[in-house]
Order: sequence, then C-alpha cells, then structure tokens
Amino acid sequence: MRAFLIAFTLLAPGALAQEAPSACAYDMSAMMRLDLRVFDSTPDSGWRVVGETPGCEAVAADLIAAYRTQRLERERLGLLHHEAQLRAAAGQTEAALVLLEEVRASETAPEMQAYRDATIAFLRRDRAALIEARERLSRVPMPEAFAAGRARFVAAFPTQRNPEWPLNLDVVDGLVACFDRPYAEAYGRACRPLPVTR
Repeated sequence: MRAFLIAFTLLAPGALAQEAPSACAYDMSAMMRLDLRVFDSTPDSGWRVVGETPGCEAVAADLIAAYRTQRLERERLGLLHHEAQLRAAAGQTEAALVLLEEVRASETAPEMQAYRDATIAFLRRDRAALIEARERLSRVPMPEAFAAGRARFVAAFPTQRNPEWPLNLDVVDGLVACFDRPYAEAYGRACRPLPVTR
C-alpha cells in the first residue's frame, strides 16, 4: 500500500515540462512512474521520446535530471529506510541509526521528518523525543494531493481500508505504546491502535 500512497502523492507535472515548447511537451507524472529500464533504455519510451525530437535535447536533459533526482533518490532513500528497519529488528541499533540519520537528513516533507525523528528517538530510547515527534506528526495538515489521492483510492478499492493521514501515525503510536519492547515487536501490528472503520 505504501507504494500506492507514494504513487498518488507525486507532484503535478513540473515547471520544466510546462515551459517546454509544444513539440517537447511530455507528461511529467507519467515519466516519473516509469521504471528505470523503460525510462532509460527502451526505444521510443522515457526520455528518448523527448530527446529524439530535434530542438528538445535540453528539455530531455532536464527530464533526465528530474528523474535522477526525484525518482532514483526516492528509491535510494526507501532502500536505506527498509535496511534500517531490518537492522533495528535484528538488534543492530547503531547501524540502523546511522542509516536512519542519513535518510532523515534528506527528508523535506514535515510528516516524514517527524516519522523519522520518532523512529530515531525510539531506537535511542528517548521517550520524550518520541512523544514530541509524535505530536509534530499528528499536527501536519493533510495535503490536497493526499486528499485527492485518497478519493481515487476509495473509488478504485471501496472494500479496502482508507489511507489515513498523517502517514505512519499508527506506527509511531505503536512505538509509544510498546516503548519498552524491542523494535521488532514495537513496530508490529500488535502494538498499533486498532484501525478506524469507515
């Protein structure tokens, strides 16, 4: 579900695509959804659709730069985060903290900053910092893109549990509820509050 949430919260087409001459126009959102092989190496796909049009080389270069910085960096951070979770679950707390701090340094979204801070506080056994990060997370306003994405999700999957805002608040509540337990237990569903049914 997390991949879906990320997919529907992608930004609207970027300024680079909007400023491009019409012959160089492309759908930024669609480009960002392509996997690397399709984006980079498949004929008549990805950046090649733009770059092979005479006069669109700079626009295609900007598209590659956007893909590299937005898509690939997000994937790298996602892998670092999941490695950190597994190291924490394995009891390798110091290694997990190093990874989480690297991820946290790259976060710009307030909800993800608070989530990372909460996880770091839990691993450092700093209950006060965990509670403070939880409170910050609970106060982050819902972005319009999330609300719109949730509406699309509900329409497409009416029997599934609705994505809830703020993201990961249930996880952080589990870390608070099971603060004295190992990360592998505190992160688990048994420590989280029961989902609200709608």
